Parts: sequence; structure tokens; C-alpha cells
Amino acid sequence: AYVGYMYTIGSLRGTSTESGIKKVVDDWYEANIKGTEYENSISTETGFCGDRTPSTSSSSINNSGGTGTTTTYYAPYIRLVTNKQPTFECSNDSDLYTVKGSSKGNKALDYPVGLITADEVAYAGGVYGSSNQSYYLYTGQNYWTMSPHRFNRGYVSVFIVNSGGNLSAEYVNNGSGVRPVINLKADVQITGGNGSSDSPFEII
Repeated sequence: AYVGYMYTIGSLRGTSTESGIKKVVDDWYEANIKGTEYENSISTETGFCGDRTPSTSSSSINNSGGTGTTTTYYAPYIRLVTNKQPTFECSNDSDLYTVKGSSKGNKALDYPVGLITADEVAYAGGVYGSSNQSYYLYTGQNYWTMSPHRFNRGYVSVFIVNSGGNLSAEYVNNGSGVRPVINLKADVQITGGNGSSDSPFEII
């Protein structure tokens, strides 16, 4: 259950309980975005994929496992650790976290904010088990993604970007950083900046 951004004990794809990290992300949104002029530039239709598709095999997806004490490898593990084939698609609407009132996804979020997926990290240049300090997601610190890794012998792990810049995994009871993600509307215009930390994009 605890691989989920939201979860329900005993359910593969439940959303009745907020994870600790979701509460932190929502608090960030309330403090920094809610009620500001930026809120109108954020898409409420684009979701955040926490792909919980399970498998009892580490080499292919068989849609088994995911509850009880069964060793489970989640789809992101198979895509990124075994096959090195990321995707932008979210295969199950129940894993696409969207806000209430959205036309798609699970409609479970209060705010249109989430975390980056491990697949998005892979497309940007993050490789499982191989460091990369020359792409924009490298920060020199560990931080969480939204993508489940595996459940094995009572231990639950989720993908992270680690301090070396590579995709890795961490047990959910350990500490790593939080970097909230928002999606901008398609009609947002950039009015300044170059996207660097010293000169971030300015939008209207």
C-alpha cells in the first residue's frame, strides 16, 4: 500500500489515505501557489502518474501481486531497471492523480500538484545505477519521485533521484528531499528568464 501517493490498506489502487509526502506537497502549494496570480497558469487537467501496475516477475509485467506480503515489482521497475524503456503514458486511470472535477484520472487531488515520475527522469537523462551530473534534474541531493519500485520481504521502496544524479530507490521510511511539480497550461507565455536557477523562466 505504501508505494502509493495515496493508498488504501488491502487495495492495489486505493486513494482513501494521503501519504506523508502528499501532505508536504499540498502544504507547499498552499503556501506558495494558492491564491497567487500563478494559480491561473496551472493546468488542472494534466495529471501525475503513480503507476502501481504490479508483477511477481522482475522481467515482465503479469499484473499479479500488489497486496498482502507478495513480493511485487511495479511496472516502473520493469521499464527502467530491467528494460530501460521509459514511457510518458499512464496505463491505468486509477494511477493518474488528477484534481476533483477533472475529466480524466482518479480525481483524488485537492490541488494540481504532485511529483516527477521516474520515467520523466529517465527521459531527461537519469539512468538507473549510473550517475549523471550534467542534466537539469541533478541537484547533488536525494529526492523522491512518484514511481513505485518494489515490495520485498516487508520493505517498500520508491524511485528517487539520488545525490549522484542517477535513478535509484529508497525505502519509504527513510528520508529524502521533496521537489513539487506543477503543469502549466498550454497557452502560458514565457516573458523572461532562461530556465536556469539563477534566471528562472518568467510567465504570464
